[in-house]
Amino acid sequence: MKLRCPGTWMTISSMSRSLLKAAAVAGLLVLSPLQPSAYAATMVPGAAAAKAPYRLAQDDGISLEQAIRKVRRQYGDVTILKAETKRNNGRRVHRVKFLTEGGRVRTVKVDARTGEFR
Repeated sequence: MKLRCPGTWMTISSMSRSLLKAAAVAGLLVLSPLQPSAYAATMVPGAAAAKAPYRLAQDDGISLEQAIRKVRRQYGDVTILKAETKRNNGRRVHRVKFLTEGGRVRTVKVDARTGEFR
């Protein structure tokens, strides 16, 4: 049945189809998993800096979280101040800034592909 809404150019049936399509698209957007950008690391606000979880979406090599664990194994119980992934001469490098047990601020670079300190 096609009913015309006064003052509009659409019929009830075409409006229903439009609303159905909009609802379907909205449902797909809500149900689809959200993925961070390929090289964006995020620190959860309000979390203790030493225990702050970091996430990184990547295809190969080690993640930023793995690089942080590697730094902790190498330097002991450190407080992570900042961690990010950057491009350096065409290669991905994880930069981890931390506070040592002795109170010094250090920054180390970890090659994202090999996991080696640079």
